Amino acid sequence: MRRAGVLKNENGHGGYMHFQKKIGDFFRGLPVIYLSLMLLFFIVLFFTVGHRSFLSPYNLKTIGNMTAILLTIGLGQLFVLLTGGIDLSVGGIVSLISIVYILSLAQFGFFGIIITLVVALCTGLLNGIIFTRLRIPSFISTLGTGGIFGSIAYLLHAAPLAAPSETYKYLDFINGSIGKINNSWIIALVVYLIYFVIQKYTYLGRTVYAVGSNEKMSWMSGINVKRTKLFAFVLSGMGAGICGIILASNLYSGSAVFGELYVLESIAVVVVGGTALTGGAGGVFNTLVGALIMSIIKNGMTVVGIDIYAQQTFLGILIILAVAVTFDRSKVIIVK
Repeated sequence: MRRAGVLKNENGHGGYMHFQKKIGDFFRGLPVIYLSLMLLFFIVLFFTVGHRSFLSPYNLKTIGNMTAILLTIGLGQLFVLLTGGIDLSVGGIVSLISIVYILSLAQFGFFGIIITLVVALCTGLLNGIIFTRLRIPSFISTLGTGGIFGSIAYLLHAAPLAAPSETYKYLDFINGSIGKINNSWIIALVVYLIYFVIQKYTYLGRTVYAVGSNEKMSWMSGINVKRTKLFAFVLSGMGAGICGIILASNLYSGSAVFGELYVLESIAVVVVGGTALTGGAGGVFNTLVGALIMSIIKNGMTVVGIDIYAQQTFLGILIILAVAVTFDRSKVIIVK
């Protein structure tokens, strides 16, 4: 009788372990983007139930504005991560661009927008040249250039720079709306479509995946690896630059500290959406989902009254979990 009871308990325990394994295998077998979409659904449900004003028109507009900013900077970071690199200079670029944008509008009017975009392109080009020519790891090279860009922003204007009243008509072009749709949302959508076309239908867009998956094999098959990486950094610089323009337009000012929070957030947007930090897997749709997740989480935590520094703690935990899920350990023999 005792033996029968033991066997019964063992069988029950074995059945539970088998069920647990089945559930684990099911989730591991799902594409990462499905897990990101499930996370998006549950956080919307959580904050909707937890606070009645979460789905109010004003709050949804706030989430939309935040998503536009995170999406533009995330799309640029995406292409660098797809190659297996990382761009830590985006914060410095955002700060520099916010200052250059306000100063250029005051001096040159509408052409200041074009000047600002050229400066953003040059920052990405400089990152790409330093990385590909000097063969310095992207982590180190962009950490250095990020400091340089931030310092230039301080030299241009150390204190926060309020936009002159004569520039308001240009700022309102970015910050205004068509009906109930903010112009910044339209700009972010246009940037998304451009990056989608680049990723899906251009040669350089496809080589980004090849380089990120296996750089040596890509080089052996005739792909210009240096040009691909340079191209990725240019896209990152442009994404951070457009983010800086939208941010400065929303706040009617520029500042050398605007970009400090966006280094971590640009990476979080990409990896939370399901793009692998090791490169070669992910895409612009993943980044859109990641931007929505990050915007809703940040907004939801603010709505329920969580301190901004505690929010950064949660953001760090979210990045660790996202990387743990998407990290391709087959590419890295030793993790260090």
